[in-house]
Amino acid sequence: MKRLLIIVEGDTEKEFVNNILAPYLFSKGIGNVQCFKIKHSKGGLSKYEHLKKDIINSLYEDNVIVTTLIDFYALPKDFPKYEEAIKFEDKLMCVDFLENAIKEDIENSQQKTFNNLIPYIQLHEFEALVFSSKKGIENLFTPKQANFNEFEKIFNAYTNPEEINNDPNNAPSKRLKHLIKGYNKFVDGIMIIDEIGIDTILSKCPRFNNWISLLTKK
Repeated sequence: MKRLLIIVEGDTEKEFVNNILAPYLFSKGIGNVQCFKIKHSKGGLSKYEHLKKDIINSLYEDNVIVTTLIDFYALPKDFPKYEEAIKFEDKLMCVDFLENAIKEDIENSQQKTFNNLIPYIQLHEFEALVFSSKKGIENLFTPKQANFNEFEKIFNAYTNPEEINNDPNNAPSKRLKHLIKGYNKFVDGIMIIDEIGIDTILSKCPRFNNWISLLTKK
């Protein structure tokens, strides 16, 4: 049986994979999902080379499909073809371009094609998933704890949560800190996503949904 190995950026993403995504993938026939944080950094993703090394080491394991879950927001500028990518006005094209560049760079460095590699970059960041439904915040917090009206304005302003931009002041994570008193990504973020449910997230986040579809078809 093939293993699905997901390389993530931080503790929150790891918690999400282990407790929310893995059970869903199991229901779709992927029974062996493993996840680890980027090993060669002191936290987060600071250099592309750290991620590249982990990907390459993982690709040579037996019967494995390797993918990533990293944010486009604050992506290190040393990623392959980064300067070319950011010239795209359409951020969907930009992220697609970067994912292809990762695969191309790794295959060129190893002089080998890896059909078992699926790079994935979340547009614009993991916390975008929290904006998939209003019920996550409304069911878990009171109006004194969270600004429901402002959340609804943001929710209605975008076609889908992945469009919420990556401006340093307006990225999803920054917005959540303003919307919810004492917001903690690891505790509150996961709790809200769990309350929303993976099916709703898949229906509201097209890039994320496409990634999951690719994984289930491998």
